[in-house]
Amino acid sequence: MHVNIISMSFGLEIARDKDIDKAIQAAYKDNITMFAAAANSGGNKPRAYPSNRGTGVICVHASDGLGNDGGISPTPLGNTDNFSTLGISIASKWKGDDVLKSGTSFATPIAAALAADILELARYKCDLDDDEQQCLYEFDGIRKILMLMANKRQGYDYIMPLHFWDGKKRNEDIVREINKIVGR
Repeated sequence: MHVNIISMSFGLEIARDKDIDKAIQAAYKDNITMFAAAANSGGNKPRAYPSNRGTGVICVHASDGLGNDGGISPTPLGNTDNFSTLGISIASKWKGDDVLKSGTSFATPIAAALAADILELARYKCDLDDDEQQCLYEFDGIRKILMLMANKRQGYDYIMPLHFWDGKKRNEDIVREINKIVGR
């Protein structure tokens, strides 16, 4: 079985790790995009590793349900993606109790799932050949898919499905936007 996306709901306070770097590089060469949690120390610390790695890893910050900075993500960086999505006050169960949990580790799988949803939509609704389909599954393709759903908000690229499925776009419009990613 081949995967196209790996979600890593963790961040390490280390500069680099040779073995993790090798695994990320191998995944990138195999067209697997990794999503990683940014960190939860707000402006007190930079992006955690491996979310700070760049190519091959999409860094995910946490926002509230309205796209506002959740106050726990690292400061957005210039000249790079600063993806954020819901990661504040996520309804959860903890030891049998209903609780609200927050963290970039909660936002990370949500961002990965949103990208996977568009990949699946493209597979069924777009008439793409194998090369075009593969283009969507590569790091840059997935990055562009996220940008379809993102709006700039407080320095972050806030991912929210309604930015893409706003109720006004027809299926043909959505397919046209996906086709642009593969150069159609």
